[in-house]
Amino acid sequence: MIVMVGNGKGGVGKSRVAIHLAALAVTAGVDTVLLDTDVIQGSSASWSRIRNDEGITPPVPVMVLPANPLRELVNLSQKYDLVVVDIGAQNYKTMTECAAVSDLVLVPCGNDQQEMEATEIVFKHLDAIGPQHRNGKVPAHVVLTRVSTNERAKSTQELREVFESMGMPVLQTVLPMRSAWAATGKTGRALHELRGKDKSERATAEMQALFDEVQQLCNEG
Repeated sequence: MIVMVGNGKGGVGKSRVAIHLAALAVTAGVDTVLLDTDVIQGSSASWSRIRNDEGITPPVPVMVLPANPLRELVNLSQKYDLVVVDIGAQNYKTMTECAAVSDLVLVPCGNDQQEMEATEIVFKHLDAIGPQHRNGKVPAHVVLTRVSTNERAKSTQELREVFESMGMPVLQTVLPMRSAWAATGKTGRALHELRGKDKSERATAEMQALFDEVQQLCNEG
């Protein structure tokens, strides 16, 4: 199973989503690897280094961008039950190549005009390569990230409606901007592994809900 996470805009939570999908899968006993293709920031690889240095278990295998990402991705998908791919911003070539063989594509986006425009561009790229996918269309969904912590926020509902009106499916799970996210990057832990003042039950439940929804979509596909 291959799940790709990407957007043309940076700072939308791509790596956070990818890291947590991989970490939750490993915790659930799924044989998983996280592929970091962001050669500029390498957020997933950086998180992994911190995690390894701190000796946090279970280990989450992370690989950086290989010479031929598409070939390596296909090979990894035959060795692991789940491959999570973290795509760097503006890397449309790698994004479309990986999307063509992915079982699910997630496009994180917050309530920001530039992020919304970047997300629309991503879906145009994915639509263009749709015929290359075995399903005849790339199974892509928007993930609303960094939105209001108010579950009934009008801005979040309007954002969902805008994407759905353009034929861009949106996951039911929403990931509001919470301080615990920053703690995961500093500690090498996932949300469900945080301790003390860093821990957030709400953030943990939201990420678990995302993982469960992704798992359901993959099973249906």
